[in-house]
Amino acid sequence: MYVERRGDRIEVILRRESEPPKTVWTDPLCNAEAHGTDMIKAILGGGFSYPKSLYAVREALTFAVSGKKDALIVDFFAGSGTTLHAVNLLNAEDNGNRRCILVTNNEVSDDESKTLKKNGYKPGDIEWEKHGICRAITWPRTKYSILGRRDDSSVLTGEYFTTQTVSDEVDRSFYQLSFVDNPTELTAAAKKQIVSLLRNKEGKSQLPQSLVTKDCKFIVSNKHTASILFDVNAVDEWLSAIEEQDQISDFYIASKSTAIFKSIKTRVSELLGPIIVTSQVKRPMSDGFPANAEYFKLEFLDKNLVSLGQQFHEILPLLWLKSGAIGKRPEVNYNEEPEMLILPQNGFAILVDETRFAEFAEKLSEENGIQMVYFVTNSEEAFREMAAGVKVNNTYQLYRDYIDNFVLGSRRDS
Repeated sequence: MYVERRGDRIEVILRRESEPPKTVWTDPLCNAEAHGTDMIKAILGGGFSYPKSLYAVREALTFAVSGKKDALIVDFFAGSGTTLHAVNLLNAEDNGNRRCILVTNNEVSDDESKTLKKNGYKPGDIEWEKHGICRAITWPRTKYSILGRRDDSSVLTGEYFTTQTVSDEVDRSFYQLSFVDNPTELTAAAKKQIVSLLRNKEGKSQLPQSLVTKDCKFIVSNKHTASILFDVNAVDEWLSAIEEQDQISDFYIASKSTAIFKSIKTRVSELLGPIIVTSQVKRPMSDGFPANAEYFKLEFLDKNLVSLGQQFHEILPLLWLKSGAIGKRPEVNYNEEPEMLILPQNGFAILVDETRFAEFAEKLSEENGIQMVYFVTNSEEAFREMAAGVKVNNTYQLYRDYIDNFVLGSRRDS
């Protein structure tokens, strides 16, 4: 999904970066209980009702923004914070720089609400607010998953399943069945008994007994990773049969002679070489993510205090966010309203006192990193003149009271 401005319209466009997703996802990683509920319990020690699987959300994001490594993802119903968590995992997998904005209220559950009211608390009280979804779930999950540890310094355990894979060369396994006295005289029943003994490391049968026929000298199947040679006199025929069966990793050879066994093993190894095993890369949760996060509580500001410049401290983070949230969030002292701010490390600048425009424009011309400029003025004519006097494409008018900025503010794009 991405957004385009077309004249006075903003269009939200869904674009497929890959094949259409399936309507039913059967991958065990999409299980919401194992990779949603249980994951939150492991991270926070507490539960959350009906969380999504981290990997189901990652798949949805991959479908939408796999080719957009600088995408901005916004979730207006953040819940437990799975979307941001999945964005960080996706970025870690493909070296992306995607950003995510979560929006949520701080509601408490019905049960907690009843208990808190019974104990004399009400919305707005510290004890009440700390049990809200944002304070108790969304923000702690975000913080802990990024840091890889909790506030008490305990490290997160467990691993993430990534979409990355690694391939390794592994030697094939050979087993000598020296307990067989007369391999050439084995009956079908005896061969089935031997096949029933063949088990992998997990204890599962490697070959079905149904593959045994009355006169079979060996068993080779393109559906199985094991093969058995009953009659060493048929070794050439067996080698010819396994030549294209690269999936076979385990070979069983019925022979009392160690020399014959080793000779056949050498021939198979020369014929097929090592087996290539592809495994899924896992990421320790304790590694966290190379990301940062900011927490904002949006409240109503006093219009008169804003107009007096006494709440610039509260407004500056929103301008930083609107400018792309580049670099470390800038701060000013409480009740301080600077005449201007030029922040190349953050990609934006603000002229608060329009009488200082000449000085501002000169300083601005010395910086190359400014992508966005805000002018504080109630005069649209003054804004247009100042915007035309700087060599920055994106300029915004901030009205003196700021409150109506995002409704009334104008913009110039060249």
